[in-house]
Amino acid sequence: MSFIIRQIARRADGGDIIRTRTLTTAEISIGRGTDCDIQLADLAVMLRHARIVRTGPGTVSVEASGGVPFQLAGGFVTRADLALADNPAIAIGPFRLSLSAGDDDAVAITATRVVPAVETADAGAETGIFSLEGALPGKRRMAWIAAAVVLIGLFLLPLLHFLGEDRAVLPQAMLAEARQPATPGQTFGDGRLQLPRERAAAAGGFAPDEVWSSGRLSNAHASLASNCGACHQQAFVSVTDSACQACHVKDALPDHALPARMSQGRLPAGGVIGAAHRAFNLPEGRCTSCHKEHEGEATVLTVAASFCTDCHAGLNNRLPDTPVADVPDWQRHPDFRATLVTTPSLTQPVFTRAALKVARENSGLLYPHALHQSASNAVANMAQKQGLPTGPDGALPCRYCHIPDAAQARFQPITMEKNCSACHDLAFARDGGTLRTLPHGKPEQVAGIIRDFWASRRGGADVALFPRRTPGLLAAIAAEPLPASRADAAVAQVFTGRRFGGKGICTDCHVVSDTGTADISRRFAIAAVTLNDHYLPQGRFPHGKHRSFEGKTGQAACLACHDGAMTSKAATDVLLPGVASCRQCHGAPVKALFAGAPKAGASCDTCHAYHDGVNDRINPGAPVPAGHRRVALAAAETGR
Repeated sequence: MSFIIRQIARRADGGDIIRTRTLTTAEISIGRGTDCDIQLADLAVMLRHARIVRTGPGTVSVEASGGVPFQLAGGFVTRADLALADNPAIAIGPFRLSLSAGDDDAVAITATRVVPAVETADAGAETGIFSLEGALPGKRRMAWIAAAVVLIGLFLLPLLHFLGEDRAVLPQAMLAEARQPATPGQTFGDGRLQLPRERAAAAGGFAPDEVWSSGRLSNAHASLASNCGACHQQAFVSVTDSACQACHVKDALPDHALPARMSQGRLPAGGVIGAAHRAFNLPEGRCTSCHKEHEGEATVLTVAASFCTDCHAGLNNRLPDTPVADVPDWQRHPDFRATLVTTPSLTQPVFTRAALKVARENSGLLYPHALHQSASNAVANMAQKQGLPTGPDGALPCRYCHIPDAAQARFQPITMEKNCSACHDLAFARDGGTLRTLPHGKPEQVAGIIRDFWASRRGGADVALFPRRTPGLLAAIAAEPLPASRADAAVAQVFTGRRFGGKGICTDCHVVSDTGTADISRRFAIAAVTLNDHYLPQGRFPHGKHRSFEGKTGQAACLACHDGAMTSKAATDVLLPGVASCRQCHGAPVKALFAGAPKAGASCDTCHAYHDGVNDRINPGAPVPAGHRRVALAAAETGR
């Protein structure tokens, strides 16, 4: 059983090329694939289109392989039994296969490409075969129609609507929210922005001028989607700062620096971009220079890190008198300079910025961390006996005094009543079965209470003045009788402890001075105390996001950064970690599968915000945002 296959191809000069070969087999395949016995090179033919099987002497069966039919006798079929004596012919795509009986009982197949009628047409007729000239207007007319649609529908109608609509009425809820100062730690702190929930679009539906929109508005401004005039207040004029400040007032978003200083310190745009800005009156430093709209849900809030480093990498070159250090990138970020209390005051404390390596603080308080964090001294023993919440080692933990605030960013203020009075009680005498205590923070009242108390006693047989002792339970306090006539001595004992050669109730924690005045109520003065609540006012550090470190939690996590607390013996010590400590997580490679990925965010907005205002040295007389104090710079800092 054999097949004689003849494939006829036409040469460029009109002649035929005939290739003949014989296959000894009972079945042959037909298709476009190179592995087929008869290859028909045309996209109208499947890779394996059909097969021909010898079924008996003088008969064959043709069957479609992929379900695509072939043409036979003017119709399309997927299978046919053919007699070679009838000289049948089948068509597959542009090819015609003629079958006949060959020599020695072989099946002869001749494959020829059939030339379509369109290929024989002249060039003029061929051009018009697929033309829509009879069904549509001509090209010129179509061009004019399209130009009119664009001009009217996409320019004139939107422009007339924009010019004719009333000025935008801004949503009151959005206005109120925009005028609230940003809460520290609310948006920043981990390098990831918390996107505002998308607001519902304003009523009114689609407006013709919306066709000019270059993209979707951010979630923060989604309610203005059909209210273009809210921001675009003039036709063909870019959004101005005044449009932004209609909602975002400066009280809520203060200037980063004085405008004149910003203009002098900003890196000027050059090249094509700078020329374009000047040509279209787009000065650098506008709100929209940083906050891009119509680019998606987060666009107005996201700012590239290069926005900060473009100015701060070489700021000292453009502003030689600035105390701000250059910051080319996170890896070359200078070490922190802490804002410290240098002159404590109840009304106007003085703060100074200084490098951590030379930082010393004068809060007015005497407080050794090492004494209070020991696990084996009298303080630990007292805390355990009084049932205070101690750590696993029996010592007072950091969290006993440093209690996170509601935002988990900073800590609640430390007060005598809440944090100290459990051990440092203010009882000064036992009057029979009554303990007499003193008010805290009111020296004149303290002196008056003691003086009046002792002066009113005659003999004082049942009255005892407590000498200064290790803070503890009142039941364990030793007593020494003191006559009521010694009122002045009693006042001196409470303030200074001189009667017993030791400490008074006040001198354990405070600096007490003896003015020498005759009036005992005004003789002793206690140095003012100012406890710092934010050492890095130009940065944001949410403590709630740093509760663990390298698998450590609780007290161990605190001491991993504030490692000097266990050995500090003076309140002047500044126990802040340096920038090297932050780099252990921020920007450091993960010690796991993805070695190139950072552990935590290291972009500028991880710790810094832009509209926080600045200190006096940078912006003299500028308003200070809520939660910040004016800061004077230390002399050592001016040399940077």
